[in-house]
Amino acid sequence: MRDPRRLQVPIEKQLDQAAEEVTRRLAGRIGYQTVRRTVTDAYRRLSAQAKVHGFLPILAARSADRTLRSG
Repeated sequence: MRDPRRLQVPIEKQLDQAAEEVTRRLAGRIGYQTVRRTVTDAYRRLSAQAKVHGFLPILAARSADRTLRSG
């Protein structure tokens, strides 16, 4: 049987994946490094208040997407 703790993807990898997805959604209008920074900032802001952290990378991606589209 596999250890469930080993099934989790490290947070940095999740944030990389989230930034890649947001970059694709923005169709190259904003560079990956800018998107990654925005995703990371959103993650840090959300994690400071979160009680459950499981969906934070997804929520950070959504927040970053909104921020980058509006700015």
